[in-house]
Amino acid sequence: MEAPIYGVPLPSLTEWSVRHIRDIFEASTDEQSLRAISTTFAEDVDGSVNGAPLSREGIKQLVLAMRKSSPKGLKVHWQQAVEASSDPVTNRGGSFGGVYIIRGIQKTLPGSQRPVEFERHKTVTVK
Repeated sequence: MEAPIYGVPLPSLTEWSVRHIRDIFEASTDEQSLRAISTTFAEDVDGSVNGAPLSREGIKQLVLAMRKSSPKGLKVHWQQAVEASSDPVTNRGGSFGGVYIIRGIQKTLPGSQRPVEFERHKTVTVK
């Protein structure tokens, strides 16, 4: 549901999150992916991966590494998305939780001559 505020329609937390995550991983070029990261995450984002703190620069490095190992491009497949809007009329506050899989990552295993496809399972929580 999109609700206009000050003449600008705002997407729900789920719509916003799904679109921005796809923009990051499924971008056509690294430059587009980096631009999507910059428009998605604040300069002082408080993120973590496996319990270790992660800055916006760290997010960029992780995404670029995944993109580099994906000759056919990455694809995001959402498994679950749950939002709790604190203001469903304007969608200006609340929280979101989601689970998605990134497919298309290829790695060559030791002793193998051909790359094998891997997938990364991710969870995201936005407050």
